Amino acid sequence: MTTTPPLSFLDQVRQRLVLPMEILTVPWLQEIIDQTFFRGGWSLAGMPRSLEGVPSIFFAAFSHGDYEHLVGNTIAFAIFSWLILAKSKKDYLTTFMIGWLGGGFCCWLLGPGPVHGLSGVVYSLFGYLLLIGWLEKRIWSLGISVFVCVNYISVLGGIFPTDLRIAWWGHLIGLLLGFFAAYGVYREPQQS
Repeated sequence: MTTTPPLSFLDQVRQRLVLPMEILTVPWLQEIIDQTFFRGGWSLAGMPRSLEGVPSIFFAAFSHGDYEHLVGNTIAFAIFSWLILAKSKKDYLTTFMIGWLGGGFCCWLLGPGPVHGLSGVVYSLFGYLLLIGWLEKRIWSLGISVFVCVNYISVLGGIFPTDLRIAWWGHLIGLLLGFFAAYGVYREPQQS
């Protein structure tokens, strides 16, 4: 049986920096195809609580209204992803999956209308980042939570119905799922 040698610290850092960019290739390819061949008409958002809307549970997060929508989500997604990956790849993958699939399902089940874009996942990552430090009470985690709270607290404005063009319920669901993910993955400090 052959075992692969453990990755060096630098290789781990590189791998963690690249992972969000690999995920982002999916919505970027979708948007390029959409804009090039369908003139913005290939939306993967589906009607909630309908059989034809079921695929949106899996695909809506990767569909955007236009490049502006995608760029805004890309920047936030990359920053929040890298902050979680600085702490834990396992926590990141768990939070991402909960935000993506859990958010897709909850929006399909509970949403008043169609929703699409990575913003629900972004809000899941944001919710995790806000809460994890207070739960774990570790210096590194707490520092990340304080940094996110101080620099990105304005993001919370997106969970309120202030703009009829924005599916605020997707943001709210994402934020709550991020809190759920933080509770699900946090580890109690070891008593010495």
